Amino acid sequence: MYLENKWKTVTEVVNHLEGVTNMKNVCIFGLAGLLLVANACSTKEKPAFSVQDEHYQQILERQKAGIEIEPQVAVDLSKEMTEEDYEKLGDAHFQQGDLQMAKVQYKKVLNIAPERILVRYKLAVIYLEKGKSQEAYDQFHEILDYDLNFASAYEGMGRALLKMEKDVEAEREFQAALLYDSELWTSTNYLGIVADRRHAHQDAIHMYEVALEQKADNPAILNNLGMAYYLDKQYENAVRTLQQALQTSGSNDRIANNLGLALAKLGHYDLAYDAYTRGMDPAKAYNNLGVAFLEERQYARASRCFEKAMETQPTFYEKAKENLSLSNRMLRKLPMIQQQALIRQEPACL
Repeated sequence: MYLENKWKTVTEVVNHLEGVTNMKNVCIFGLAGLLLVANACSTKEKPAFSVQDEHYQQILERQKAGIEIEPQVAVDLSKEMTEEDYEKLGDAHFQQGDLQMAKVQYKKVLNIAPERILVRYKLAVIYLEKGKSQEAYDQFHEILDYDLNFASAYEGMGRALLKMEKDVEAEREFQAALLYDSELWTSTNYLGIVADRRHAHQDAIHMYEVALEQKADNPAILNNLGMAYYLDKQYENAVRTLQQALQTSGSNDRIANNLGLALAKLGHYDLAYDAYTRGMDPAKAYNNLGVAFLEERQYARASRCFEKAMETQPTFYEKAKENLSLSNRMLRKLPMIQQQALIRQEPACL
């Protein structure tokens, strides 16, 4: 899935809208689709592209970890509620990660004042995060009835279309967003994702480089650029870019996984394992290495890695067992002399 840099709180969202976009070109970003690398016979972690905006997930993760969230805005419930009160209450639910109740309050605001486009934008993002792409699209589109120049409404429609796998239509919306705000680097990033999805990796690389000119050292864009290099089989460039992404992000599981994939393609398996373990437990790291060896037809070594995964974490047994069965089956298809040679040459996973 696409890695994301999300806003942590409603306050951050609103401050961003007001301070950066003058209330017109909103730069909140949700989930796009998953770009899969064809690998029908294994359970390896897939390359993950990046979009922006992880505010919901971060709030939920903070709650699960028992971390205190920021104080909520007080609303006097003893008085008749105004549209501002409903919005504040919606923001409070948003802050707690209760998207359903936030949606209810935002709808109340829009029933009173349908022209409140920032509230409508928040509602549209909630629909997008909840997987209701058509509803999100409709809300983003309705914003244009009140402000035709609202660039991020076009971007929002593109995001919704991307989730509905309507890439051509999504591309047009991202291009429209850039017509209204040429500095909306996130739409440039999305255009890169669209290009990667249609396997136009050179075009994608160009779009990510343009986005980096506007948002230098952004780990999400660097991750995407690295994976575009990976898909274009420019593995050295992929490793270099993903290392930079990981350095600028501080710590990111998905970028670490992507770096491991690229290092494995270069045959740096020890380094690949180290990268994998920065983003996953050792059993999954061994499993990923096993899949890398499968792709290189090193079947005996792949089997050793899957066995190591099973030894390291018994609860991972079923996934590794399935891959182990595959690697053993592929090994048995080889002539006996070749089987014995591989077993002698590849006695261990690492």
